[in-house]
Amino acid sequence: MPNEALGTFAGPTGVGALFFLGVFLILDGRAPQLFPAFETYAGTSSWAIIAAIPLLAISYLAGLVLMTGASAAVRGTFGPATQEEANDTYSVSSKPAKESVIAQRYSQLQQDKDILAGAAFSLVVLALGALSEARTLKWQNGIDGWLVAVGVCLALLGAVALFLAAGTRARDAHTFAQTCTSAPAVNTVAKPHPKRRVG
Repeated sequence: MPNEALGTFAGPTGVGALFFLGVFLILDGRAPQLFPAFETYAGTSSWAIIAAIPLLAISYLAGLVLMTGASAAVRGTFGPATQEEANDTYSVSSKPAKESVIAQRYSQLQQDKDILAGAAFSLVVLALGALSEARTLKWQNGIDGWLVAVGVCLALLGAVALFLAAGTRARDAHTFAQTCTSAPAVNTVAKPHPKRRVG
């Protein structure tokens, strides 16, 4: 149970942190003085107490919002529909306790889908942030524009790959639920042996 709670918190937090990194790069590209000011505040001793925990909470909430929207996009692109997904969840959750591994596997597939879809959206924002930082990087650090372009292309390709992987997870979860629904129930009650007649 603690591992499940940690995974539930870490997924949205990671997606939200990646999203805020992209937003920060976009803002820093528009206002180059933002990063030095942020670096000054982050170096203070009170930063960990005042800002670290709220930032984690905000990253978690932003990640949840992103994952919700991205999951809806995956559902609209690859399926299944919302009603079908609700039927799948009901069918899987109605399995007996002895078959709880079915519900765990279905839940894991759905969680993977949400995290992958949210990470895809965050990578798009990160690519936009890299584009925004291109001029600043060239002026201050002498980094050529083609290196930034390669990074942006890699981020966009990664976003597409993650979105496709999320669609695959969604289809796998639907197929898994349908297979479990159509599978015959296994009778685990032992039949009594016929009594032998003593001649």
